[in-house]
Amino acid sequence: MREGASLELILEIEAYALNDLDDVARQLLLKLPDNGVIALHGEMGVGKTSLVKTLCRMMGVVDEVASPTYGLVNVYEIPGEDQASSRTIHHIDLYRLKDEEEAQEAGVFEAFEQQGLSFVEWPERISRALPDHVLLLKIEELMSENSEETFNTKRKLTLRRQIRS
Repeated sequence: MREGASLELILEIEAYALNDLDDVARQLLLKLPDNGVIALHGEMGVGKTSLVKTLCRMMGVVDEVASPTYGLVNVYEIPGEDQASSRTIHHIDLYRLKDEEEAQEAGVFEAFEQQGLSFVEWPERISRALPDHVLLLKIEELMSENSEETFNTKRKLTLRRQIRS
């Protein structure tokens, strides 16, 4: 978060499971802009990539959506009626990067300057270099009685926007 900024809550969804992702994505899509950077915060395995896959499918991506862990950036096109109505989705996974310098070398920041949405997993790696207008999406696992039931584990999602004081 930038110095002198506070966070405005845009959306909060409590106690959902992975099999509820279609409903979660529908609610989230009503709040997301056409263009911008969404920083996805959450522990390994909490469902960040699964959420992005569901969002992409619901936005009309026809290509297979996969984790960009090894390629760093996956780009998906959403076909429109013409070139002007087409949209681009960048799915960025910074898990293997150390810092902003490695992200710069990999071309990550170029995606932020393009039209479309950029979903960034592990944004902590470049927190000081994220754009001012970034949306912060956090997924947390809620305590579960049976920790072996990952699919049914309840999660909490919050979407916040930075606002300048």
